[in-house]
Amino acid sequence: MDNEPRRYGADPSEPAYGIRTTGAGGPTSSADLAADSGAPVGASILTRVLGYVVALLLGALFGVLGTVVHQISFSVFGLFDLPIGLIIALPAVALLLVGLRMSFASRLASILAGVGLVGMVALLALPSPGGSILIPGSVAGSENVLGTVWLIGSTLIAVVVLAWPRLGGARPATK
Repeated sequence: MDNEPRRYGADPSEPAYGIRTTGAGGPTSSADLAADSGAPVGASILTRVLGYVVALLLGALFGVLGTVVHQISFSVFGLFDLPIGLIIALPAVALLLVGLRMSFASRLASILAGVGLVGMVALLALPSPGGSILIPGSVAGSENVLGTVWLIGSTLIAVVVLAWPRLGGARPATK
């Protein structure tokens, strides 16, 4: 009987399905182990530092990919050019930063991702030693609107997401 799945509502303090603990020396669930340690899941210093490093690298990656694809556009029936690169890159940046902002208790992860993003966009806007530029100031004699929108838009999204106040109720203080 101890290994039968429990039905929801049988005991609210235990998970709905799993192995029942039999007391001393019996099976123990991972929830019991986490409760015994006293620290919330993911609260170790190594886990937080690793999360912050991943956030920085993700920001840099999104900056590189957005810079590479922001100029992509295609003609719609010869009427106008649809900037599909910007349509994909700007919302992707917003989703990354908002997701990091919602996932972590502090803003540090989203700040690091924003620094990686803006840093890579700024770095790739500079001319390379060979003279090539990924975000040109002008294309074929006309102003490069897509490059300007990418430079200003990605930075503006990062600033707005980082400055936005936390919504919802008060969160418990972390140690």
